[in-house]
Amino acid sequence: MTLHNIQLTPQLVQAVRDAVDIVDITSEYTKLTKAGRRYKGLCPLHKEKTPSFSVDPDQGLFYCFGCGQGGDAIKLHQSLSGDDFPAAIEVLARRYGIALPKVSESRRGPVEPDLERVLEEAAGFFQDQLKKSARVLDYLARRKIPEELIERFGVGYAPDGWRNLVGALGTRFPLRELEAAGLAARSDKRPDEPYDRFRHRLMFPIRNAAGRLVGFGGRTLGDDQAKYINTSETARFQKGYLLYGLDVAKRAIRDQRRAFLVEGYFDVLGAAAAGLETSVASMGTALTPEQARLLKRFADEVVVGYDGDEAGEKAFRRSLPTLLSEGLTVRRPPIPPGEDPDSWRRKEGDEALLELVDGAEDAVMLEIRRLVPDRVRAEPSLQAQAARQVAELLKPIPDGILRYSYARVAADRLGVPVDLLWRRVGGERGAPAVEEPAKPRSEVRSLEERVVQLLLAGTVEIPPPAELPAEDAFLDAELRNIFATFLALYKAADGSRPEVKEVLAQVGSEGKAVDQLARLLLEDSVAAAKGELQKSLASLKRRWQQQRLRELSTEISRAQSLGDTQRLERLLHEKNAISRDLHGRQTDSGGRA
Repeated sequence: MTLHNIQLTPQLVQAVRDAVDIVDITSEYTKLTKAGRRYKGLCPLHKEKTPSFSVDPDQGLFYCFGCGQGGDAIKLHQSLSGDDFPAAIEVLARRYGIALPKVSESRRGPVEPDLERVLEEAAGFFQDQLKKSARVLDYLARRKIPEELIERFGVGYAPDGWRNLVGALGTRFPLRELEAAGLAARSDKRPDEPYDRFRHRLMFPIRNAAGRLVGFGGRTLGDDQAKYINTSETARFQKGYLLYGLDVAKRAIRDQRRAFLVEGYFDVLGAAAAGLETSVASMGTALTPEQARLLKRFADEVVVGYDGDEAGEKAFRRSLPTLLSEGLTVRRPPIPPGEDPDSWRRKEGDEALLELVDGAEDAVMLEIRRLVPDRVRAEPSLQAQAARQVAELLKPIPDGILRYSYARVAADRLGVPVDLLWRRVGGERGAPAVEEPAKPRSEVRSLEERVVQLLLAGTVEIPPPAELPAEDAFLDAELRNIFATFLALYKAADGSRPEVKEVLAQVGSEGKAVDQLARLLLEDSVAAAKGELQKSLASLKRRWQQQRLRELSTEISRAQSLGDTQRLERLLHEKNAISRDLHGRQTDSGGRA
């Protein structure tokens, strides 16, 4: 597997895992305090008032007993930055000075160009050109965009003319790389003369959530028919997976658990100028499920600041089910008709925009009032039509209690029993049942978990590999995976207990197994009573043997019916061996024969 021209090998992943300082990574997002050999703090992955986030620098693990997320430093970086696994490995390797092995040309064909370097050089070129253009700087000043924000967002200028960028970068980069990065193009009439794709445009660098430059958006400063053009869609640049400004806003969004979602680049800059540091844009496209999931990573609530015209209202209504389906609370500010957040700020001032956003109403309640006006109750046909529309509005909401609460409000406006509307929404008769409160996450909930915890924690002596139970003794698939990995490493090391990092390297950094492993090792209940591990292992083994005897009885009957004497003999031998071991141990431990 490769990232650009980087070979992603197991050795590289292990080198990164060994080098990364999980306390260093965490401290960028939340304040940690020393607690024994561990660190504790407020969870950077969800909003909380009481610290429930624990970091163990020796084992390189984190776990939050509030939201239940856990893992190693690589997974934490992924969760906080938005990087996928390969990107996380590359970013962390560069940060901690680990050499990145390149893919050889003979094995993989021509090496892919390092487009990020090309894009960064282009961004620098555009920024330099902006500083030289008094006219464009004056334009930004008239739009009340402070110099500090121009610098922070890396805004630049693509000068008028056909070959400014090509001339500046063409001596350092092959033209094919400028084309692959979407910076240069060729015409059918003059294919040998590549030209600048962006000309006389204000340039907005577009970065992913981790801050990696992936493309540009350009706003015309002339009379071009296309007011905005973006980098062409590629595997690297897909607008439906990106939110403009998220790299700048993600920390504020995570702190406030609230995002201000707007349509355009200037809306983001204008909102930030007014003090709304949580602003991101969907770049004029219809909001996608991927963008909604990206918002959910950082926020619990989204204020949709789309334009106040008819197109903006339609875009807001299209985005609503997408946001609701991710479990996000959605609010809509009363943006006046014909205005957008930036135009309203310039017209009425920063405070007016802040008041508008602070006054944002519950979007579902707004839609219920729109779909069920007062006159509906007087006409049964209108009641039925409105009920269908409300049902479609509420269906995406995953929380049954919240969905039912909205249904009660809508039923009251409709003048119908709530059960009628609730069934149309997809609920059963009557209100949804209230779920039983979950057990505290700090409890070890099973014998299997306790065994894995004690084997890995290093607080007690462990038996030799031959005395440990079979993998099949673990019914939980994730725990079976962890135990199997531990056992294989234990056997390979001639009875030397494997380190947690070794187990993690084999299990991988993603999935429930890592969350589970992190929770078990960061629990406060790792200390063991004398002989507890031996007793737990005996119980686990006894349970498995009893289960295996039942399976053997079935298999023996089948072998007899098929006349398979060879298999029958083998099964009987296994049954007798298990029975002797099981009943012998039971007699030794308590006289139960």
